[in-house]
Amino acid sequence: MNLIETISNDFMTAYKAKEIEKKDFLGVLKTEITKESKTPEDALVISKIKSMIKSAEATNSLSEFELNILEGYLPKQLTNEQLTEIVSDYISENENANMGQIMGFLKDSYNGQYDGRLASTVVKELLQ
Repeated sequence: MNLIETISNDFMTAYKAKEIEKKDFLGVLKTEITKESKTPEDALVISKIKSMIKSAEATNSLSEFELNILEGYLPKQLTNEQLTEIVSDYISENENANMGQIMGFLKDSYNGQYDGRLASTVVKELLQ
């Protein structure tokens, strides 16, 4: 089951359980995510959710309850140590790896599971 289907199922569950606040928020979330496509890929859903979280943190526009709902749909994030280990292993296996290759590898293999800025910092440190 992809992420938009999970969100839709959670919406129906909240609707049936008469959890109005959760149902309403999931409805807004579904609408926002499906503006471009009725069946978006998980990567797009994750991107939209991250964007909503970042925007909400900057403007303090979402409640803790709503932020928790959003974060529940994101994949588990890699820690700094895990990311460092993954990048170190990649560099060890690919001696002439450059920043672009490593970031491409991370995107292909761990998309949505890491913070881009953190990954960039880790890669730069390990390449020096």
